Amino acid sequence: MDTDRRLDEYAAHQYGCFSLDQVLAVGFTKSTVGYRLRTGTWVRLSPTVYALASAPPKWKRQLAAAVLSRPGSVVAGRSAAHLHAFAGFGRTRPEIAVPSRSSARSPIARVIRTMYFDELHTTRIGGFPATSPAETILCLAGRLSVSDLEGVVEDQLSAGAITIGDFDPLFIRSAGGRVRGITRLAEILDIRRPDAWQPHPNQIEALLGDLVDHPDIPPATPQVPLPFDDRPMIVDIFVSEWGLILEADGRRYHTRVADFERDRHRDNLAAANGLVVLRYTWSMLTNDFTGCRRQLIETGRRRSVA
Repeated sequence: MDTDRRLDEYAAHQYGCFSLDQVLAVGFTKSTVGYRLRTGTWVRLSPTVYALASAPPKWKRQLAAAVLSRPGSVVAGRSAAHLHAFAGFGRTRPEIAVPSRSSARSPIARVIRTMYFDELHTTRIGGFPATSPAETILCLAGRLSVSDLEGVVEDQLSAGAITIGDFDPLFIRSAGGRVRGITRLAEILDIRRPDAWQPHPNQIEALLGDLVDHPDIPPATPQVPLPFDDRPMIVDIFVSEWGLILEADGRRYHTRVADFERDRHRDNLAAANGLVVLRYTWSMLTNDFTGCRRQLIETGRRRSVA
């Protein structure tokens, strides 16, 4: 009974799971293990991990078993993202990180091998050792699309769960190594730094002017004051025939965040007056100028028909 009590203490903190090493440490023998499995008192989850038959077979039990199956491992990847409550990350096959010299095979988990295992930034959440939010994002950077990765970074920055500075030691550690997705992650973070480069207003205004310089686009007037409020709202470009307002956004990331409410207010005022606002960033105009123009012309044609 004393051995059962001691084993129950392990199980209570491990979602009903325990390892063979823990079983032997409290005084059970391998023959007892076989007996408990045959009688259905315990269930085998992996070659060296078991669970009380009474423990519900839920996701956290499987995650605990995955960690126990590889002593010293930590929850990582999508599993860590779920524990940290990242939006859009549900309960999938458990994912754990181990040293690069370890085997990648596991019957119950996706094993992520890393040469930086001893330097991983970790925390404890939900009773599990797990990679920190920033480390989790770096781990996912090579597996997500640019838009999905940007969404995760944006959400976590907005929630205050991470800071851009949290990534600096991770980048320094990874310098010279091959880490999937680290370049795209660095680019996403760099434009969000307080000292990030921004285009001169004249540069982005010139691109916006080039955008409307096309035979399929009606005359467009720059810097038009529209009397929507107590005082005129000056818009970057107004295509009156289509009822379109074009706005160029070359502001720093933090300035855009601070002005978010003001921009929505301006857009709502335009909509209330029957106008449509199209907003273009420096990145959009420099990386997909043709796509921006195509969208503008298509929007204008639809407005003309309506």
